[in-house]
Amino acid sequence: MSASLPPARGVCFVILLALTAACAPEPSSDNPFVGAWTLASWESRSTDGQVTLPYDGNPAGQISYTATGRMSAQLMRVGRELPDAAEASGEEMREAILGGFFSYYGDYSVDSEEAVVTHHVEGALLPSWVGSDRPRSFTFDGPDRLILSTEPDPARGGGAVGTLVWERVSGR
Repeated sequence: MSASLPPARGVCFVILLALTAACAPEPSSDNPFVGAWTLASWESRSTDGQVTLPYDGNPAGQISYTATGRMSAQLMRVGRELPDAAEASGEEMREAILGGFFSYYGDYSVDSEEAVVTHHVEGALLPSWVGSDRPRSFTFDGPDRLILSTEPDPARGGGAVGTLVWERVSGR
């Protein structure tokens, strides 16, 4: 018994594979943001120079940019644990779940001359972010390392600036 496909089916299968490969997103040389990036480090620097490390200095995350102008970001504290549900208050449970995780998504635009990528937030864990624009200055350190810096945030450390270093996720 042969495991090969009949000729007509084999041709259709090859065409389907070719079409699937043609539709798969690839990093674009025109847009170096396109692809998935994993968080390598995150620090927050206040106006007086004090550096703090969000999520207890143990963050993880991913940010993705598509060629069609969409983005999403997820950040979390590694090692989060839930308290015992029988003993914890609702507030303690909420803090354990939400206190170490953040996510948002939307469109993005790039101003290459100003070296700013702006995330146009459509949905976020924080309701106050929905409908806002989140500009980040950017620097590429080679093709596989992206450094994003937030604008000064008066709600965090009196105008703290967050700097997040991202490394491109290679295809598997």
